[in-house]
Amino acid sequence: MADTDSARIFEVRRAAHVLHQLSPEVEDRLLGKVREQAEREHIISVLHLTEGNRAQAARILGISRKTLWKKLKHLGISWPPDVTQG
Repeated sequence: MADTDSARIFEVRRAAHVLHQLSPEVEDRLLGKVREQAEREHIISVLHLTEGNRAQAARILGISRKTLWKKLKHLGISWPPDVTQG
């Protein structure tokens, strides 16, 4: 039992080390990053569609306005877009 636990701990540490060594190109393809980018793009497209109406955008997305607000904050989406940033 102890040998099995030690082997699992070793494998987890080794996997963590490998993930830490990933190049930026590979890291950007990790499922979490890809999913986050797709979600960001979809939310922005719905906001464009609704001309920035967050209540309407939330209804289209099937989430509450509060959840949309949290997602905007988490994903770093400024709405309306800050045109001063170039």
